[in-house]
Amino acid sequence: MRDEDKPFVMYRRGPWNFTITPRGTKGWTQFGVWMALFAVPTIAFAVFAERLEGRPEFWGALALYLVTVLVWSLASIRWMKARAEVIDVDKLLRQKREQDRKNGR
Repeated sequence: MRDEDKPFVMYRRGPWNFTITPRGTKGWTQFGVWMALFAVPTIAFAVFAERLEGRPEFWGALALYLVTVLVWSLASIRWMKARAEVIDVDKLLRQKREQDRKNGR
């Protein structure tokens, strides 16, 4: 897949510092589907949490939901990174500074 056809753009500022944004209708649609699918465990937790209110089992359900959120988040980041055009911001800034130096600015 060409970079121009990828549904996401990842702006990388370092190894652990990046921002992923949807690009165009395809990217926003895929992002929306991910979020809609995430509504299922969220609604399930809300229903069970209401039933378990004030009981010790609530904390187990909360822990399970938080683990689900963590796994879902990591999976979505990995999935979007695999479908993203990568723009290295630091590299672009270095090139701009060097170009400015050459031009005597």
